[in-house]
Amino acid sequence: DIYERDLFGMKFAILKSPYHKKVVTACAELLGIPPMKMRRLLIENLDMMTLESLAVRYDSWRDKGDTEGGMKRQIGYELFTTYIPVVSQEIMNEALSIAQKCNDPEKGKAVLRSKVFGEEAE
Repeated sequence: DIYERDLFGMKFAILKSPYHKKVVTACAELLGIPPMKMRRLLIENLDMMTLESLAVRYDSWRDKGDTEGGMKRQIGYELFTTYIPVVSQEIMNEALSIAQKCNDPEKGKAVLRSKVFGEEAE
């Protein structure tokens, strides 16, 4: 239990660096959530090494991820399933399907907020 608390603090310290803060903010804005919720999701689901490489992973996604653009890019499909793996493939596929059906990325993001963060769907 003590070890877990210490690890939480260490993970939080990683995310406080200036560039990590920018990445957390960018990811939170993409999903339409507060940065603190994004930070908590990252801390709870990623190991120390993945958190350390968060900025590089985000930059790689920006340069090489979701290259076909469109709805996948707008909801961060590969960003949150491959580059920064915090959303399961099943949930992301459901969000993508709804976004494509409605032709509205915000509907897909609402599914992600509901399933991943427990927020009410809009």
